[in-house]
Amino acid sequence: MAVILPLETDYTDVYISIFRRTCARFSRQRHKLEDWVKLDGIKPSSTLYVLWFSIQHVQEILSGQRNDGAHALNHTSPGQSSLSEPSTQPSLSVSSTHSLLSEPSLQPLPSENSIQPSLTLISQPQEILTVEEPSLPPSPVQEPIIHLDEQETVSQNQSPVSTHHLGGPVDEIDLQTILQKLVNKVDHNFSPTSNQINVCRDNVLLCSLRAFKRKSFDPEAKLDVVFVDEDDNGEGAVDEGGPTREYLRLLMRAVHQSNIFDGHEKDRQLRLDTQALQSKLYTWVGKMIAVCVIHGGVGPHFFSERLFQQICGVETTPATVDEVGDHTFRQQLMKIQEATTVGEANDTITEAADSLNIVGALRHVSTLEEKDSLVKSAADFFVNGRLATALDQFADGLQTLGLLQEIRENPAVFFHFFVNEEFPLQAKDLCKLFVVDFSVQGSNRRNRENATICFWRDWLIDVEEGECSPVTLERVLEFSSGASKVPPLGFPYPPQIQFIHEDNRIFPEANTCIIILRLPLHSSYECFKKYMMEGILQAPTFGLA
Repeated sequence: MAVILPLETDYTDVYISIFRRTCARFSRQRHKLEDWVKLDGIKPSSTLYVLWFSIQHVQEILSGQRNDGAHALNHTSPGQSSLSEPSTQPSLSVSSTHSLLSEPSLQPLPSENSIQPSLTLISQPQEILTVEEPSLPPSPVQEPIIHLDEQETVSQNQSPVSTHHLGGPVDEIDLQTILQKLVNKVDHNFSPTSNQINVCRDNVLLCSLRAFKRKSFDPEAKLDVVFVDEDDNGEGAVDEGGPTREYLRLLMRAVHQSNIFDGHEKDRQLRLDTQALQSKLYTWVGKMIAVCVIHGGVGPHFFSERLFQQICGVETTPATVDEVGDHTFRQQLMKIQEATTVGEANDTITEAADSLNIVGALRHVSTLEEKDSLVKSAADFFVNGRLATALDQFADGLQTLGLLQEIRENPAVFFHFFVNEEFPLQAKDLCKLFVVDFSVQGSNRRNRENATICFWRDWLIDVEEGECSPVTLERVLEFSSGASKVPPLGFPYPPQIQFIHEDNRIFPEANTCIIILRLPLHSSYECFKKYMMEGILQAPTFGLA
């Protein structure tokens, strides 16, 4: 059997695609195979030979068949008597071809020498399937073409089909991509009155709770932050980004230090607080974290791995005694765990009876294995079981703006944003971050600015090495932008360095909204270093940042 296709080299993939889709369609109807394959001597497991012809060759063949069809039926060439016999098979239709293609197990492709000339193969009465394409210059006839099997092997000049292409494009998902999708939910051009957050630096969490609890507070709208403890130039009167960045940084710090978390500073987990449960503080804190992440790109970086797994809905390993936050109860469990005899274990259990009774683990043991099981169950309930309601409230707050769904769908992407400690800034990071706005080359101002930039870079190195304590590189960035880290999506404006040429202005200044740091000009490095340190340390009081 033969299927004749006009071959144009650039369209080979198109023809292969046609047959692949046909195979897929009829393979789904394999139970109807007997309805499609009625040809005598043709088995479902067969090999399809496709002979590639140019359009010109096809036209010549069709013309020859119309003019000399009878001769083609009654005459054979030597060695081809089997092909010249009157055929009782129906013509090769599209449907029968499809049914043959649908079978995954096909016979091996015969050798090239066994294939007869193409004109002889079509000399018997059968329907010739042609695929018309726009006329192009005729191209050479290719060798035997396709052997379709389970792997869809493609021979000779055809390139293997990429599984990536068959499965559709696979985009690499990273933190920036996901955060950008979440940020797009926020209307940055609209800030309702209910989104105004009046902040006192000494009680950021309480001020935030008052704002977040407003019925009309909208996390999908822009925040309007006002630091009410600032004076003179009223930093928060018009929030163009700087006050918000500073507020979100301070808010995440306040959340980190709140009483609903327990454990090591960089490995914290939820702590049970009945008052927080009643007031749903866990929900509000979860909402605050979501707002910090999406509005400002500020990650917690303090979750324990267990807490992160819990909010992801991943089954956690049984807790250990070391994870028990309560010092007294932890010591009691350790004492039970260290007992070497059943009698000693029961004595220590009696001593901890009140605590064990609260967690439902009070019982006497008859073997050391039962003792270990008691310690394990008590620790696991203390760390996991009793916090179930608090965890539900916390997860409910994290659903704000769709953050929790993205975390659960992409836990590996968010792991380092929530769990691992941030990498400290380096001097070279700030050198690369800021674009310097120099005066005209060759001018007197440019000469002084060049010297000041040298002071600036040397000073950053001293800060990194701890020579300017308590100033850190994070505090330098906070002074300039309001943020202690560069957000994953970057700043809305390229940070700039400008210069203060007035002699009476000796301290650094900054506009945290459009992120401009203005450096004072001094004649010596020691003066520059002194006033940079003093200016940054005093910034919260005199409000130049």
